Amino acid sequence: ITDEEAYLLRKVFNIHPLTIEDLFHPQVQVKIEEFPDYLFCVFYGIQKNRSIEMLELDFIIGDTFIITSHKVPIASFNELKRNQERMSMLLHKGKEYLFHRLLDGEMDNYLPVLEYLDDHIGEIETKVTIRPDKELLYQILKLKRLLNHVKRTTLPQQEKMTALAKTETRFIPRKALPYFRDILDHSVRVSGTIDSYLQSINNTFDAYASMMSQSMSEVMKMLSIIATIALPLTVISSIYGTNFKILPGSDWPYGFWVMILAMALLCAGMLYYFRGRKWI
Repeated sequence: ITDEEAYLLRKVFNIHPLTIEDLFHPQVQVKIEEFPDYLFCVFYGIQKNRSIEMLELDFIIGDTFIITSHKVPIASFNELKRNQERMSMLLHKGKEYLFHRLLDGEMDNYLPVLEYLDDHIGEIETKVTIRPDKELLYQILKLKRLLNHVKRTTLPQQEKMTALAKTETRFIPRKALPYFRDILDHSVRVSGTIDSYLQSINNTFDAYASMMSQSMSEVMKMLSIIATIALPLTVISSIYGTNFKILPGSDWPYGFWVMILAMALLCAGMLYYFRGRKWI
């Protein structure tokens, strides 16, 4: 909000300076605060454009008014504004029903985002079993951070939704509570789904670590086999590389090739033995 808007809120609606401060500063924690002239609520929606972001939604509900504040345009809010018939019906029923409609519309936006996350987790799980690499690890950690961020927001939000749905106030009368209990049910499902996704991505990370460990073990096994095969060949070549004048076969025209053949047979025999032992 601008300074001019803040002045008008204080003058016309008697909004408390602490509430004005929260409106000025984004990323306020989820809260419900009751003041003498209004109820101040901070909840979070979610949106997916190029990335997934949590969107702070501030609501001020008075006896005869409702004020919303958010840093970017909200599609569901704008759609409701254009629907004059729907707006008229909600305003006729009471500001608490308009508040419910605005909040419920944003809670519904969690569903397509959660579906996207579910598909993304499935893709990562498939890639882990095919070809784990550093890029895949980056995707896993990025998704894990995102899910933890969403969980840190939705968990306290669920608690505040419970208070909103079960506590009658001057601004949310008893007759409107069942509507907010429906939002609470939605919030509980969202939190449960996020927990499930976190468990899945943690399992995927464990699978990635296991696959990388297995891959490293295969590499180390192959290097060990190569070193084991090279050891006797090195012994033979080092013996015949000594500076003694008289060595068996040194004067024979085919001595070198016999040594190469012996080394080749030794290498083949060791490979046959390793395969028989199922080491390779």
